[in-house]
Amino acid sequence: MLRVSRRGGFSDRNGISPENTEIQLRDFDKRTRVQFANLIVQLYGTIYGDAHYTHDDKQELFKYVYGEVYTQTIDVSRYYSEQTFFKNINETLMNDNYDAVLTLIETFAQYWYQYLGKYSTYSEYRKQRNELHDRFNHIFKKEYVGYRLINGKISPISDEMEVTSIKNALCSKYESVREHIAKANTLLADRDNPDYENSIKESISAVEAICEIFTELKGKEATLGNMLKKLENKGVVIHGGLKTAFNVLYGYTSDANGIRHAGDIGGPASTFEEAKFMLVSCSAFVNYLIGVWSATTK
Repeated sequence: MLRVSRRGGFSDRNGISPENTEIQLRDFDKRTRVQFANLIVQLYGTIYGDAHYTHDDKQELFKYVYGEVYTQTIDVSRYYSEQTFFKNINETLMNDNYDAVLTLIETFAQYWYQYLGKYSTYSEYRKQRNELHDRFNHIFKKEYVGYRLINGKISPISDEMEVTSIKNALCSKYESVREHIAKANTLLADRDNPDYENSIKESISAVEAICEIFTELKGKEATLGNMLKKLENKGVVIHGGLKTAFNVLYGYTSDANGIRHAGDIGGPASTFEEAKFMLVSCSAFVNYLIGVWSATTK
């Protein structure tokens, strides 16, 4: 007999048989796993239902997943069964450890993130990719999964304001800023070999990059203190408390020569919590500086 389970449904809403509301990090309940499996099927149908895509495009996906995720030797002359493919991925989604499930989801997201642009204009491509991220993140949020898909990587971040701050920085028109934030996120999101020290360095480098762009300072003159002061001389009004707080925070991660202090935030002993805090804080500060700069230079 099938069991009724609907989040926000009558039973859940009235607390009769409430659905899980614990943040899921190291394991996923059956309902969540089913939602993952159904979303991948839905996206598959939507993407490959487009007239642009052919039978060969599906075969490319199957071969990519078998080769990248399951480490199978690919036979170029072989026809890969759609039914068998979904049986295999559903076994992973329903039965494997959380890390294998997230690895598989991330693989689909990255593959489609790249290949959606195959027959699209640039603007259509960006819209489709954003919608792809939103679909996965909607399930993560709805099912209380403590991860979010950001720039093609699944990161252990669950707060919506944090996600928005990072995404806004990643959408900046300044390439150097985008690169540093993207690297910081990638280093933080690596579940097997996270590099919190270098994630923090990349986060703070994004702030340095935007300040260098606006002030045109280089080399030894391009300290955060000097750059913030020059920004104010250009008419960019930075709230005193915010400027003081960020200067203090910056002091934990860098001395005047940019050499990191071992044991402090930004050193070899850095933690996930510190790296996440710096990524979110630096993204927010970058967004703030871009906003006040734009308002000042109109």
